[in-house]
Amino acid sequence: MLVTIQFPIADAREFSALPDLRLSLPDWPEPETSIDPQFVRYFGKAIERVGEPDEAWPDEIKFVKATRGLRFDRLETRHSGKLGRRFKPRCAFRRLFCDGRAVARVEIGITHRKSVSPLMQLSLEEVFSIVRDIAEIPTKVFNPTGTDKFRPILSQGKHLARLYAQASMNNKISDKNNSANQTLGFQLVEAGDPVILIETNSDEMLFDDITNNKGITIVKSTSINGAKALFCRLKVAVGIVSVWIIQKGNATEGQLRSLRLCLTRLHAEREVLDLILKQIHRGRLLNPSSEKAVDLLDQYFNERLKVINRDNWGGMKQSEILAAFDATKAVVRPAIRKQLIKRYEGGRLQVWKKIQAFQEERQAIRSVKVIKIEKGGNMVDQSVNISGSGGVANVTNVANVAKYMSNVTTTVNNNLAESNADNEVKNLIKALSKEIESVASKADPAQVKKLGKNLEALSKEAATDEPDRQWYEVSLTGIMDAAKAVGSAAEPVLKIAKKLAAILLV
Repeated sequence: MLVTIQFPIADAREFSALPDLRLSLPDWPEPETSIDPQFVRYFGKAIERVGEPDEAWPDEIKFVKATRGLRFDRLETRHSGKLGRRFKPRCAFRRLFCDGRAVARVEIGITHRKSVSPLMQLSLEEVFSIVRDIAEIPTKVFNPTGTDKFRPILSQGKHLARLYAQASMNNKISDKNNSANQTLGFQLVEAGDPVILIETNSDEMLFDDITNNKGITIVKSTSINGAKALFCRLKVAVGIVSVWIIQKGNATEGQLRSLRLCLTRLHAEREVLDLILKQIHRGRLLNPSSEKAVDLLDQYFNERLKVINRDNWGGMKQSEILAAFDATKAVVRPAIRKQLIKRYEGGRLQVWKKIQAFQEERQAIRSVKVIKIEKGGNMVDQSVNISGSGGVANVTNVANVAKYMSNVTTTVNNNLAESNADNEVKNLIKALSKEIESVASKADPAQVKKLGKNLEALSKEAATDEPDRQWYEVSLTGIMDAAKAVGSAAEPVLKIAKKLAAILLV
């Protein structure tokens, strides 16, 4: 069994009005790998796959090792599952990919040590139990400041995105003497929702008895070269995550690899396209507009939509795969159609028309079936609403929002108790926390999450011995952006954030 966790990263720096925010090297998507291999700071060097390139995804042949970027805590001493059927993990790979444009991604592979005890005829519930436990494995993402700490692996997306931004930032353009450029550079690199892909052998898992129920969607084998695949959304400790399970079936090894790449690449492409659109809405792109920026976005949108919307590739019905992504959801509230981005006027409005349907579908709040493994290994499903992108999917029912904000408030209070900041700053952060908590029930859960995570980051920085102005700026900007998106209900939040900015950013 091989479990792959993918963290998509949207890098919009190429489309910015500020030129050269990103380093020109490595030469993505084909970095130099021979005698003097290129490398990415904090991650590792570029290497080439041992196998032949895939006909559907020829740019997958080279990647950068990410062994320095993410580290485990005694991984091989851990196990998951019932006695006698334990999954004993070993790290198979840690890789960083980039298409040279907007799509980067980190992929972590965790496999079972067969030599210890082979897995035989696992039930679907047992596989889900293993995935749930893997999602909570403690890991560290490297932090150049030395303040890294252990977190569940599934919550590391935003930290990997931040590290990638730091590693690939052109410091000559965005150095500490130009904080506005540096802040924008970091804001334009953002994590998407992760996805988990489980690949099992035919003797490891019972696949044929599984049916389309309990939030599970099975892809027709005839559409994927005879392979077997199912899709669902699984509730784990840190949230809800999309999960694919695949098996070779009657497919060849090459066809199975094509399926694996197709599933993960489609996920990353859609996540990144979502986030590039959000950056335009936030005013960070095309502000001001330029002919070059419009041309680059035109080219990106056209290329990515062709990839996402193509019906067949490598002998597989890609449309069936996309249908599986979407089958477990039903739109319960149409996305509000916003005015076309005015900064696009005079540019290529026809490009925007191409992405309207994609944007409306992806921005809708959706009712989905979510699978949860309870004590005793029982599998249950529940209907919840999810929305947003940029981390593990959010649950939008009121109880979960309240629980999330309660956890944020506890974290903030703990951080302030350790802070040496003056009383005025502490009192303003406490007031900010109170106002965010009061607005949470009235706001889009995606914006609540953004308010909460930036509030936590702000209080964490206030608790350090030597707070960094840069981190204050990033956190306060995130809070103010989210408050503006919420609207009039969040005006007190915006007012307090501006007061803090006047004190902390001088």
